[in-house]
Amino acid sequence: MNTDTGQLTRRHAVLLLHLTVFIWGWTGILGKWIEQSAEHIVLVRTVIACAGLVLVARWMRVTLSPRTPDLGRYLLTGLIILAHWTTFYLAIKRGSASVAVTCLSTSTFFTALITPYWTKQRISPFEVVMGLVIMGALLLIFGLETQYREGMVLGTVSALLSAWFNVVNSRLVQRGEAVRICFYELLTVIAGMGLWLAWQGDLPAPLWSMSVHDVAGYLVLGLVCTTFAFTAGIHVLKRLTPFTVILTVNLEPVYTILIALLLWPDSERMHLGSYAGFALILICISLNGWRQRAMDTRMIRPKPLAQG
Repeated sequence: MNTDTGQLTRRHAVLLLHLTVFIWGWTGILGKWIEQSAEHIVLVRTVIACAGLVLVARWMRVTLSPRTPDLGRYLLTGLIILAHWTTFYLAIKRGSASVAVTCLSTSTFFTALITPYWTKQRISPFEVVMGLVIMGALLLIFGLETQYREGMVLGTVSALLSAWFNVVNSRLVQRGEAVRICFYELLTVIAGMGLWLAWQGDLPAPLWSMSVHDVAGYLVLGLVCTTFAFTAGIHVLKRLTPFTVILTVNLEPVYTILIALLLWPDSERMHLGSYAGFALILICISLNGWRQRAMDTRMIRPKPLAQG
């Protein structure tokens, strides 16, 4: 992954984003697959991911030095990520993988409202409308899947936190390196969750004492879904807007639901109307892609020469 913004075209950024979202589609699956508590999953996943980031930094020759004026912002953003992941995995454990990732789609609406505060721009009517449509699609799903209400509330809170840290990271990555940003944010997650579990007397067992089933799930979740995908998710913000990233992330529940239906057809199957809600989400993503391409075309169109 080249860190030079000029060599990362928007097309490449979009392709990298879609690969990243497909990988994220497995996070909900692995959260259900691993037979441990949500808090243990957050801590072990992050420790493995941080170790992977050290190797990535050495390979890319990127410094992880804490000497940056934005270090405090990295650490504060890490606390938001800690809360996001905790509520996300609690939503999976108390609801289902499908419902938890579907609730993340509300992050589109939250992003449309949060972004102008950070960028000092006007609220985009288009983004608000798209966010409201997605919220409507989710309300349709909520009304049908009543047995998962607690998971839905936790998933929606997780979506708000996701929108918040993505908007902040879109600003930080303009003047910092994605790998270093990710490293210090994840270190904060480790410190926060580690201290909480130590205080509770509930630290997870070491990897070598876990079942092969859980170890395999943790390695994929930590190295592939976090070390690679999380860093790539920050990196694409150099070329894409937070709203475009969040809107594309709405494909995550589609991937998760399809995989979950294959693995657990009895517990993950939902009402027919719920799938109509997913169709609305896909339409919103397509409309945003068309809008972004049209905007890019207008920006690169050469201006006519002035008549002498």
